[in-house]
Amino acid sequence: MSQVAIIGVVLLCVCSSSASAAMLVMGGDEQPTPAPSTSPAPSTSPAPSTSPAPSTSPAPSQSTLQYIVADESHVSPLKAGYLNLGSGSSVEACRELAYDMDYAAFGWRKVPNTCWAIVDGEATSGNVVPLADHAVGCVAKGEDIKTGCKTTKTNVLRARHYGDITGYKNIQCNSIDSCRTAAKAEGANHFGWREASGNGWVVTNPDISSTRIEFLANHTIGCTDPTKRPPNC
Repeated sequence: MSQVAIIGVVLLCVCSSSASAAMLVMGGDEQPTPAPSTSPAPSTSPAPSTSPAPSTSPAPSQSTLQYIVADESHVSPLKAGYLNLGSGSSVEACRELAYDMDYAAFGWRKVPNTCWAIVDGEATSGNVVPLADHAVGCVAKGEDIKTGCKTTKTNVLRARHYGDITGYKNIQCNSIDSCRTAAKAEGANHFGWREASGNGWVVTNPDISSTRIEFLANHTIGCTDPTKRPPNC
C-alpha cells in the first residue's frame, strides 16, 4: 500500500472516532428520556370539624327562682283546714311564719293583717279562687299554689299517714322536733305525729320505703334526717 493510501486510512479512522465520540457526548439524535414525573400524593381533606355538643342550660338555681303569689285570692275548699299564725303585715311576713312552722302553704289577710297556714299544701291544686284583700302562696321559691305546694322547712308531709302498715310502735312526743328525737332514740329513720292526740309512732313493719303515703287529717309524717322526704328516708 502506498504511503498516501496509508495516510488516508489513518485520517478516515481518526475522523470516524471523532464522530463517534461526538455522538457519545451529544447523545446522538435521541433526546434523553426524562424520568417519569411523580404526581404529588392527593391532598387529604382535613377531617370535618366536630360541632361542639349543644350546651345544656343548667337547671335554674334556687337563687334565680322567684316566689309565686296568687294575689286577691284564697283557697277553697281547705281539705285539711288551716292554722292561724298571728299578725303579719305582708306576704313575706306570713310566708316566713308558715315556713318556720313547717307548713308548705300560707295565706295573708290584708285586713286586718293576719296570717294563716294551709295544712294540706298539696290539696291547693285547682282550688285557688278569687277573694278580695287576701293573698296565698307556697313557702318555697318556684312552687305555685295553683298547682300545689310540697316543700316544707324539714320536708315533713302534713295531713299524711303511712299506709299498708302491719306493725308500728308508739313513741312519746308532742311536736315535730320531739317526735323526730324520739324516733331517733328508737333507731328509726322516720316518724309519725298524731297532732290531735299529741303522741307519735314509728313503723316496725314493713320497711318504710315500701309504704303508701295517704291522706289523713291531723297527722304529720317525716324522716329523722330533715333533708329527706318520706317514704325515701
